[in-house]
Amino acid sequence: MKHEVLIYNKTKHRVSEKLIKSVISGALEFLEIKQPVELAVLVVDRAEIKLLNKVWRKKDEIPDELSFGLNSRLPAGRVKFAKDGINVISLGEIVLNVDKISNKNYLSKLLIHSLLHLLGYSHKQMERVEVKVFKHLNI
Repeated sequence: MKHEVLIYNKTKHRVSEKLIKSVISGALEFLEIKQPVELAVLVVDRAEIKLLNKVWRKKDEIPDELSFGLNSRLPAGRVKFAKDGINVISLGEIVLNVDKISNKNYLSKLLIHSLLHLLGYSHKQMERVEVKVFKHLNI
């Protein structure tokens, strides 16, 4: 089974599903995640991401991205399997602000940043890893 990336675009803007899947797959390959991964990428407008941020994070701001995951609070390297029986890692959701993803490089950076959150990395750990993943993907 390959990685499953479900993409839900709740806006009128076109978003490259091929790029999203390619970046996520490339990052997972670089991070040597062997098990199949499933996650959702949700593309929303400013109002919806602001509402999500307010409800779930108690912040009245418009973020570029949000990550809602099953493993977000675990230290890196301690990701748990959501479905041990079939060895699929269910990571959760990445929510993207459509106003921030018109540039392919920035979209790629948001996806990698969010993916690392879903894998349990802290911001301190992510800085070094992000640079390596960006280099691997030629971003």
